[in-house]
Order: sequence, then structure tokens, then C-alpha cells
Amino acid sequence: MKKLIITMLMTIAGLTTLMAQQTHDIKGVVTDKRNEPIVGALVTAEGTDISSITDIDGKFLLKDVPVSAKKVIVESIGMENAEAKIDRPIMMAAHPKRLSLVVEAGMDWSRYTVEGSDTKSGYHFGVGMEVRMSKRWAFRPMVQLANRGAVYNFTEGSYSYKETWNPLMLDVPLMFLRRYDLARNMSIVFSFGPVFSWGLSGKVKTSETGKADAEYDIYSKDYDYSWSGGKHALLHPLGFGMAYGIGVEYKKLLIGVSGKNMGIISEDEGIGEVKEHNFVLGASVSYRF
Repeated sequence: MKKLIITMLMTIAGLTTLMAQQTHDIKGVVTDKRNEPIVGALVTAEGTDISSITDIDGKFLLKDVPVSAKKVIVESIGMENAEAKIDRPIMMAAHPKRLSLVVEAGMDWSRYTVEGSDTKSGYHFGVGMEVRMSKRWAFRPMVQLANRGAVYNFTEGSYSYKETWNPLMLDVPLMFLRRYDLARNMSIVFSFGPVFSWGLSGKVKTSETGKADAEYDIYSKDYDYSWSGGKHALLHPLGFGMAYGIGVEYKKLLIGVSGKNMGIISEDEGIGEVKEHNFVLGASVSYRF
């Protein structure tokens, strides 16, 4: 009997030791990308209900965690959930802002293609909002003031004629953005979307051999075109088209190139409404707040 009791005690001790070897304690620290501790984060051993809350220094301790658990899951308000292998540093990233104010400014090079104008430099600047739909997709409506005109030159012998269009337009591009990571805090951004435009003001300047220089409103219907036999505006204020671009974004600063293909209603030559095509190539800088 004595031998049986000793055998049973040794068996129980062995099983207790074996069970103790199947669990262990896990400790660590949770920080953000600036290496600042995150207080009050919930840390849970994967596949278990064993959890702990980080203290003021971002430290946590999980007791009696099965050795089969290979990861911990971390949750915190305002941060993206994180997973990390046990005994590895745990770093959490803040949720990206869903709504951001955006300002943008840039230079444009514009030409009208129906009559084959020369390129004229201009500018645009504006303000808008960016709505983050996911980590990679965003919608960015903008309101821009844009100067995009054209220059027409004609020379034959001693005769020369020059006409410079200098309109100021209110553009409303409705852009969709797609981001791809290049490096930490850096991504390449593709953008595309429709643009609606309305002409606000602008002048047409003419210079002709043997005549005094003239200037008139590009949207005024009071100018009498001698070759058309009537009074009408050179351009209708309404425009529409597509915009597209590519750029590199570092944190919140985006530098890129873009283009616009605009259809503009023309009332030139007294033949009613015809389409004029405006092609714009630009370089711009934008910033998200």
C-alpha cells in the first residue's frame, strides 16, 4: 500500500509539472509610432480569453497563457487594431482621419485645340475636403479658381495678328484617389474624376498690324465680330470634362502632375454653339490638415 501511495504522489507531481510547462506568462509594452506608451489598451492572447490592460507606461502582463498561443491582439480607442507575435515589440497606428481639409495650388499650361492655339501658362488654387473611404481609397471634391487660356498667332508677310485669351474660371473637380505604399509615410497617389467649370471673367487682347490694340470681355455678347456679322460671346461660361493625375505623398504633403481635358461651349463665328476643346497640363502641391 505504501508503494502505491508513493507511486500515485509521484504521478500527480509529474502531471502538475507537465501542466505547468504548458503555460507561461507574457509581458510587453505597447507604443505608438512615436514610441510613446499607449495607456489603457486591451491586450488579449490569441485564441483565449486571457487579457490585460496596459498601465501608464504601456506595460502589460498576461498570466498562464497556453504555449499554443503564438500572438497577442491589441485594441485601443482611436487606434487601428494590432497583432504581434509573442515577445515582439507592439506598435499601434492611429486611425487615419476620415475627413480632412485640403488646400492646393499649382501652375498650368493650357491650349485650345480646335483652332490650334499656342500654349499659355496659367495657375490654379483652391480648397476642398478629402473623405477617406478606406486605407487606399479617398474622395476629394475641390473648388478651384483657375486661369487657363490660350494664345493665337497668325503671320503672313508683313501682316501679323495675335489674340490672347485670359479667362478666369471656377472649377469643381470631383476626384477619386487611390494610394499605394512606397515606404514608411510615403505613397504614390493616382487620381481621376469629372470636372465642372463656370467662367467668371476674363479678357481677350488683340494685336493687329495697322490697328490699335483692343481688349474685350471673353464672355460678353456685346463684341461685334466682323467676320461673323453679329454680336456674341467668344466662349460660353459652362465647361465640363475629366481630370487625372499622379503624385508622391509624404505624410500629408502631395506633389504631383495632373491633366484636364475640358469641353467648352463656343459661340465663335456666329454659327451657334459648338464644342471647343481645352487641354491642360499642370503641376501642383496640396496639403491635408
